[in-house]
Amino acid sequence: MIEIGSEFMMNSYQTGINQYKLLVNFPKRYVLSGRTGLYLVAEELLLRSISSIALPAYCCGSMVAPFYHAGLEIEFYNEPVIPRAEAILIMDYFGFISDHSLSLAEKCRLKGKTIIVDATQTAFSRSEIYNKADFIVASYRKWFDCLCAAVYSKHGFSVKEYNKEAVKYIEVWREAARQKRKYVTTGKGNKQSFLNLYSKANEMLAKDYMGYSATQSEVECFEKVDSDFLRMKRRENAFILINALSERVNLPYTVIRKEDCPLHVPVLLPEDERLRIRKKLIENGIYCPCHWPIDEEYPYEKTSYHAEELSLICDQRYTKEIIAEEAKKIIDIIEIEER
Repeated sequence: MIEIGSEFMMNSYQTGINQYKLLVNFPKRYVLSGRTGLYLVAEELLLRSISSIALPAYCCGSMVAPFYHAGLEIEFYNEPVIPRAEAILIMDYFGFISDHSLSLAEKCRLKGKTIIVDATQTAFSRSEIYNKADFIVASYRKWFDCLCAAVYSKHGFSVKEYNKEAVKYIEVWREAARQKRKYVTTGKGNKQSFLNLYSKANEMLAKDYMGYSATQSEVECFEKVDSDFLRMKRRENAFILINALSERVNLPYTVIRKEDCPLHVPVLLPEDERLRIRKKLIENGIYCPCHWPIDEEYPYEKTSYHAEELSLICDQRYTKEIIAEEAKKIIDIIEIEER
């Protein structure tokens, strides 16, 4: 069985027509990454004399960092309480569109709050919430090998357009992706070499992400991805996992609606069980991330999802047969756990 998951290798997608180049008819800029885009939004908020933002308690440290570094006051929220902050970031998770998020956006709009939608996890979906937003940020690196993000602003941008490029970071990440492709397709090369390069690239981005535009080549990667193929594969693969596992594990999402495009299929497991199952999956060549590890460098509010969530792989790299094997392996591991 081939390895499943981990970082994308070079050319991990099919080219064609991207129906999701434009999520909404707002002015748009391309930037290096999702956190670069959120920092741009933070700069825009400050220019509008907005100094506080509410973030969902269930979020990633890389989403907190841009607002923290910009000096905004950060509040975490859980429904049903509407937060006090002047701005609010709202998101749907794992590629599944939620009526709940739309309702929250409408309530916050009535309260006069500035609404930021993080569409990274719904980047290949149409959602009504986009038209409720003042800002939208969508990063594409978790969908396929594409190092760029889009930022939309309903009323245009006041911050000067970013013009520097993260040449070294892109070189390191692209070399890792090239080496991984060679290793996967030919069996040649050193696995640890490209893993080290991916780690180096991720560290570089974490330390230096502000003020970078996307390069033209990365923008072209995004604009030329075959979105119909990507959506079809992910929906098919997610359906296989959900159908196989829905009676065995706690799945937060069991229905794939028309506009859903799964990033992952999340499962919820007791924290110690999650650790053991994830370790067993790795031993079997299946690399499922947890969303998200707590980053204590930044403010946070830990939720049960942080402790219990495991993201199953369903992306376009894999055939239905491979995903069915993934599901079988998960069931086998769970059955051993239950003995």
